[in-house]
Amino acid sequence: MVRGIDTFKEFFKGFEDNYVIIGGTACEIHEDLYAQVPRATKDIDIILVVEALSAEFVAKFWEFVKKGNYEQRNKGVNENVEPKHEYFRFMKPANSAFPYQVELFSRSLGLMNFPEEARITPIPVDEDLSSLSAILMDEDYYRFTIEHSLQEDGVHIANIESLICLKSKAFLDLSQRKVKGESVDSKHIAKHKKDVFRLAAMLLQQVDMNCPIH
Repeated sequence: MVRGIDTFKEFFKGFEDNYVIIGGTACEIHEDLYAQVPRATKDIDIILVVEALSAEFVAKFWEFVKKGNYEQRNKGVNENVEPKHEYFRFMKPANSAFPYQVELFSRSLGLMNFPEEARITPIPVDEDLSSLSAILMDEDYYRFTIEHSLQEDGVHIANIESLICLKSKAFLDLSQRKVKGESVDSKHIAKHKKDVFRLAAMLLQQVDMNCPIH
């Protein structure tokens, strides 16, 4: 199980409508349910649900950062798409009971209005995160992920179908960018491809999906 997931679960009990966990942590939760051997992951990737986000959640998350005593507190803005949107990364907590890394994706600027004492420093968004954040900015993919999510074991996570959709889109986008000559790490491409096959093995025999195709 991902380090710190129990702390996260307990901390945000009652705030499940404010977020959806995607990425490797969501995959691992599904794999545990299906008795699969999970791929090692150390970060929790989170979509902020714009329509449900509350000031109380923002305050609670800042309390989470302080109690974890995260050493690295970073913020990036994806300039490659309009409207611009934000990405946050918190790493290396002094408290080992907290997740090693937490990443937030916000579709709107200024939603996570942290106090000045937060000392959040700017960072460039790497190619994998740039691709994922751009996908989540797309209204169809965002809606599909939110609508195909569920609460499982005390946390709100994307379901298998939406994870396959996001991972497939990320694989295609990064592959196309690499073909065009952009600097893209092949490991990120391979990771998404392998995750799709791992997730597909857990699909029910009969399942209908109307995934976004653009």
